[in-house]
Amino acid sequence: MATEFVILVVCMVWLVVFKASYETVLVGLFILALLFPPAFYHHSWSLWLGFDYLVESLPKYEGKRSN
Repeated sequence: MATEFVILVVCMVWLVVFKASYETVLVGLFILALLFPPAFYHHSWSLWLGFDYLVESLPKYEGKRSN
């Protein structure tokens, strides 16, 4: 999902701001689509683990209390 978002943003920037030809943009986006996922893998893993922790949190231990 992050790769698709990055590709969309880069495509818009290249087409609107730099006014590059569409063929050039497609070649650049193809290269980006190949290189971005391996480069972002560890960061995305950390983000998903943090998100999972926020959503589910750690289970609360309800052990027996001895008096």
